[in-house]
Amino acid sequence: MLAALMLGADVPDAAPALAAVKTCNRSDMRAIIRDEPHRRTQFAAGAYAEQRAIAQERATLLATPPSGASGQATTTAALAQLDARQKQLDDARAIERSWRDLFDEVRADYLANCTTGKRNAED
Repeated sequence: MLAALMLGADVPDAAPALAAVKTCNRSDMRAIIRDEPHRRTQFAAGAYAEQRAIAQERATLLATPPSGASGQATTTAALAQLDARQKQLDDARAIERSWRDLFDEVRADYLANCTTGKRNAED
């Protein structure tokens, strides 16, 4: 699940939203606004599943004390991998928060300037 989050499959490109609000393109804005709740749900579900998997794997590793130096090294390496996954998930969440902030501003800009006639709408 994290792979899809980190590969950008769910990270929207800001350019279409910015272009739509700049030109007051109603049909493009409608499509972006229509698709956003589902995209957010998919992201949240993926982030939740990855966070849960990390927590479960960490709990399993910590529940069984390592035996010997090689066991300690294996546990340390596994915990380092989990920390790396957590950092990737944190990065994905930060990008998602940034997108949501931008999306909300673009929508507010569209409503304030395109629906009131302050800018000329294309359609």
